[in-house]
Amino acid sequence: MLPLKIKLEDVRRFAEAIGIRFNDRVPATFVGTLVQANIPGVELPAPGMIHGEQNITYYRPLCVGDSLNYKKCVKDVYERSGKLGKRMFVVLETTGYDLAGELVFASSSVLIAPSKEEGE
Repeated sequence: MLPLKIKLEDVRRFAEAIGIRFNDRVPATFVGTLVQANIPGVELPAPGMIHGEQNITYYRPLCVGDSLNYKKCVKDVYERSGKLGKRMFVVLETTGYDLAGELVFASSSVLIAPSKEEGE
């Protein structure tokens, strides 16, 4: 598990970056920034990778000042062919817990990258 402290400045900058007025509330998509975090032992194919999908379920609101622990894992990896050739899809699952161990959020993200054959 990795620690996460919901800091006022981080939330303010995130709100500004997505173009919403900052009102001391944590935007619903804030935990999507965890997609950028590394997964120990996993190397994702960064060149050409795009963020394809994000689903987040909250079990209680996040508040500035909250301390959480979260974990990420690769849930699935598959390939599909389309107009642009083969693409690799990586499904990441992220879950966040408060310090009492209660589930606060669950997130699923899909990252899309050129398949290894096309990227080489």
